Amino acid sequence: MMEVVLTIDSLGRTSELAERLASLTNGGEVICLIGDLGVGKTYFVKFFAQALGIKSEDVISPTFIYWRKHKGKEFMLNHFDFYRIESDKEIEDIGLEEAFDDKKAITIIEWADRVEELLPTDRLEIRITYLGETERGMRLKAYGKQSAKILKELKLKEGL
Repeated sequence: MMEVVLTIDSLGRTSELAERLASLTNGGEVICLIGDLGVGKTYFVKFFAQALGIKSEDVISPTFIYWRKHKGKEFMLNHFDFYRIESDKEIEDIGLEEAFDDKKAITIIEWADRVEELLPTDRLEIRITYLGETERGMRLKAYGKQSAKILKELKLKEGL
């Protein structure tokens, strides 16, 4: 398991990280976002989507429906949000496994820690913590070969 810890000092840096990460995806990746309410998970998804050629204003958190699909230039973006999830049973029928198996799509899950036992073994976890008005701590952890390769290629260092 590979891990990188960063301090991000602005939304612009968050955007830069999301864009760099998007540029390294080839389809089939699963990115798990974990963090408290208001820490910037949806902003991260918006920036990532923009890098895929999706209008950021089209990206809103699928809090009540759990899943939104967006068509990018090369890839689909599966955007899940499990903030309101009560049990794993609730998501059995929504197609999470099919999303994981789709090699023409990238899957991003907000509140992934709420469905941890359903996550694939190869995934990139990004834990975001609030450090100040514009500062965020980000802990990127790669589980599996594909995610480790991406994290290595990001070549991240403190502050980006």
